[in-house]
Amino acid sequence: MAEAQVPKDDQKIKDALAEKALGNDAYQKKEFDKAIEHYDKAMELNPDEMSFLTNRSAVKFEMNDLDGAIADCEEAIKQNKERGLHTDFKIIARAHARIGNAYVKKGELSNAIGAYENSLLEAHDDKVYTSLRETKKRKVEEEERAYMDPEKSQDERKAGNEFFKIGKYPEAIQKYTEAIRRNPDDPAPYSNRAAAYMKLGEFPFALRDCEKCLELDPKYTKAYSRKGSIHFFMKEYHKSLEAYKTALEMDPNNRDLRMDYQRVMATIQQTANSDEVDEEQVKKAMADPEIQKILSDPGVTQVLKEMSEKPEYAQKALEDPVMADKIKKLIAAGVVRVASR
Repeated sequence: MAEAQVPKDDQKIKDALAEKALGNDAYQKKEFDKAIEHYDKAMELNPDEMSFLTNRSAVKFEMNDLDGAIADCEEAIKQNKERGLHTDFKIIARAHARIGNAYVKKGELSNAIGAYENSLLEAHDDKVYTSLRETKKRKVEEEERAYMDPEKSQDERKAGNEFFKIGKYPEAIQKYTEAIRRNPDDPAPYSNRAAAYMKLGEFPFALRDCEKCLELDPKYTKAYSRKGSIHFFMKEYHKSLEAYKTALEMDPNNRDLRMDYQRVMATIQQTANSDEVDEEQVKKAMADPEIQKILSDPGVTQVLKEMSEKPEYAQKALEDPVMADKIKKLIAAGVVRVASR
């Protein structure tokens, strides 16, 4: 009895799949030229199967033939659409993703982002989503680096200073912000912008800029001075005192700094001796981690207890420099009062 004959087209499909398997094996062994030969034969046998094209694109990608990899993926996408081949959407999604990967390798990030987005429209994939997010982030970073220009930064800063002089503080802030974008490693525009924010009463923003300025240049005296003023206006006198103290250590002959330091000391003394309690100041101080740490010290707790029972004990407690520093900080923060009864 004669064997049943396999239809010619079915045989070609089987042969094509066999060539694909050989190509996959060669790919795993990194025998890339051989893999391409097998995928080419598979495509000749069955030109309707787009996975042969996308597999070949993977080989070209590994060979760093990025344009070739992109061309194969684009051809697979094009043929599937124009010929209505109904290729598995996951294969088409992978083709778009590989185009994205190739464009990333070429440094063409906008094209890569478009390819990743097209891939996710076909099928969601966590890896592709992560690649899209990272590529977008990298693109922003590269654009920011390309935007940097120290000379233009100085021009923007000078323009900000002119606006500041005539009281146009929002306009000054815009210019200082532009100066920072042009040169984010320069501490000066942060200090300038802090001054402008202070004029508008935006103390948290001003404080943030002072801290960034000092992060870039820990010896930027003017930033410490402004920080001292900000904390003073926010009634955080213990922090204000520390800022002015640090500034004076750097510039001990600065008369303005010394006057500001004395102003804070006088305010602390006045507040400590007052019968009125500033609830807002105390609430803010109690939320300060440094103050919380001091208050949790058993030694401090004992001293405060004895001071409340015997006010004359305060002088004795302050003879210990470590304890004195803690108690003074609590007094400056408005947590401890020394008003006479």
